[in-house]
This record gives sequence, structure tokens and C-alpha cells, in this order.
Amino acid sequence: MATTATKLGAIHHKILDLLKATPTGLTIYEIRDQIADLDVQQHLDKRVRELRYTHKVPLRRIGGKAVYVYEGEREEGLSDGGHISSALRAKLLHAAHGKCQMCGRTIADDDIKLEIDHKIPRNWGGLTVEENLWAICGLCNGGKRDFFATFNDDEMTRILAKDSVYERIAETLRIYEGSPTPAWLLQFVANADDFQEDWQKRLRELRYPVIGYEIAASRRKNPAGKWEAAYTLREWKPLPENHKFLIKEFERVNRKARSN
Repeated sequence: MATTATKLGAIHHKILDLLKATPTGLTIYEIRDQIADLDVQQHLDKRVRELRYTHKVPLRRIGGKAVYVYEGEREEGLSDGGHISSALRAKLLHAAHGKCQMCGRTIADDDIKLEIDHKIPRNWGGLTVEENLWAICGLCNGGKRDFFATFNDDEMTRILAKDSVYERIAETLRIYEGSPTPAWLLQFVANADDFQEDWQKRLRELRYPVIGYEIAASRRKNPAGKWEAAYTLREWKPLPENHKFLIKEFERVNRKARSN
């Protein structure tokens, strides 16, 4: 699916200025702390994502934190035809150190061949940029492709385009309502826009009384015979529009009660 660039506005330029002033990078929370407008804060992940059409703003793991780093302007605006340059392909393969970044098997021990794959598929809105690419083995790539083919592309594009991590998790649980949702799939959608230091905390927060989701945890064997965690949503209901505020307020009240 081809993607078109968004015209940059004042908030985009403010984010760029913050990143340029901090070469070591900023987490999404640090960027949010420096932007006072609450409405902008609620859509900040989307604004950062839109910057990637015209600027190189990869998400890096530095010092145990996931930070956005400014690396300059793109020579040309990003028109995503899916082409992966030989230089980028070589860089990704080198970074993998001969190991599948999905299952952990290696070229040396398991005689696998690594392939470059879009973490978020292009037909779900994923971009052909370094942070959305990884090196995985042919078995994982084929299995992932076949599994993702069981989903409706339009529905997943809609879910992954949501700015709220809570909405992305909730809407994915809704697809499986009453049945176990693989934990790795929830982690995948949680990290679609911004890396979550603790995506499972976001899941737990959906269980808060102010939200009221009943989510049961379980373990099951996947088709490869390995045990994996899964979560089942008992009954779907729409998230309140102010769900982020409700969660923060619930935590604030609880902290105050514990301190008394």
C-alpha cells in the first residue's frame, strides 16, 4: 500500500526542534512532557510517525530506554514503494549477527537463511524504514505472513493507525473476543507506534475498575509446540474517550491513598 506524506505543521517542527537539541534522543514521554497542549499530547505518536516521511527519526534502544533520535532530512520525501536498498539490507543483516530476530535460531547452528521483513506489513500501513524492518528466518517469515493473512487488512490498518496504545490492544483483543489472543500479537500492536517499556502494564491498566475490562491470562502451546502466553477478553465494550485520563486519575488516587 503506497503511503503519502503529511504536510508538516507547527507541532511537527516543535518536535524536530526538541530532537535536534538532544542528540542522545528523547523518549516519547520526554517529548510529551515538553509539549503542554493536551490535545497534541494525545496524538503525539502519530505526529512523530508523520515526521518519518521527510526526516530520519528512528527509534533506538539507548541506555535501556527507547528514544527517538534525529538523524537529518531524507534526501527525497518518502514514497513507500517497498524497495529495500542493498546498503540497508546489508546493515540489517549485519545487525542480526546471524540470528533470527523472531525465533532466535542461528545460521551457524540451525542452517537457516535470513530474510528482510517488514515488522508491520505494508498492507497494514507499515513503512519501508529501518525501524520497521528486521532479519528473520524463512520459516518465521512464512509463518508470520500466513498468520497475518488471516486478518482483514483494512481492520488491522485501522487498529494500527490508532494513537492510543490502549485502543490498539483493546481492538486486537476484540478480534479474539472470548478466545485467547497470543501475547506476542498484543506486544506487536502495542509497539506499533512507540516502543512500550512495559506493554503488559498497559494491558493491566485496562483491568482497572475505571475501565473494567475482564482479561484472563493463560498459557498454551503454539503450532511449533512451544508454550506461549495468551490473554482472553471476556466481553467487549468501547473504551471511554477519556480513558487515558481515567487511568492516570485512578493511579493518582491510589498513590495518594497508599501514602496516607
